[in-house]
Amino acid sequence: MEETQGLLKINPVGSLGPGDRLLVLLHGFGADENDLAPLVQHIDPDGRFTSVCFRAPIDLEPFGAAWYERDEGGEVDAHTFRSSVQAIDRTIDAVCEAGGFRRSESVIIGFSQGCAMTLAVGLGEGTATAPSAIACLSGMLQDIPDFEYNLSSVPNILIQHGSLDPMVDIERGRRIRDLLNEAGQEPHYVEYPMGHEISNASLFDLRDWLSTT
Repeated sequence: MEETQGLLKINPVGSLGPGDRLLVLLHGFGADENDLAPLVQHIDPDGRFTSVCFRAPIDLEPFGAAWYERDEGGEVDAHTFRSSVQAIDRTIDAVCEAGGFRRSESVIIGFSQGCAMTLAVGLGEGTATAPSAIACLSGMLQDIPDFEYNLSSVPNILIQHGSLDPMVDIERGRRIRDLLNEAGQEPHYVEYPMGHEISNASLFDLRDWLSTT
């Protein structure tokens, strides 16, 4: 599905079963809508979900895409951040309408920059209908001017991070956990002796968590 009317390009991974709930996967910086698709057969072997992977709207050279722009000092561009949040929001609504899914029963999983987007869409004050659960893989929560989070809007949250991550420091994963704890949440937080990746151990834990949502 090509990007139309402000909607993101979608890789419709499909389902291994009835798939009566929606699973959305958001890739990291420099990847694309195909990157996380191979995870689906491992994390949803019973086909409880219909899975879709979105492509970020900012094309990179020579390949891949990004959800938002950053300057040389790592400062996030607020306009592109908010624009991507809105695009994801619209695209989820469109997929739910087309497939007859209830957005309140959906699950969003994001890796790295996609994790920042997952938190922003799942916990953003501007989101009309929050998902039932979100998973934050090797990512961060971005503080954006004039963008507010409702940290208590999604009760089922998984956070995974590598203690050896050279790209997104482990403290950024711990900060997500701590902010949620301060808001009265009890996220499922796990650290792994891995880098900026999804290891076998974290993949199996992601599968087990998803099976309980």
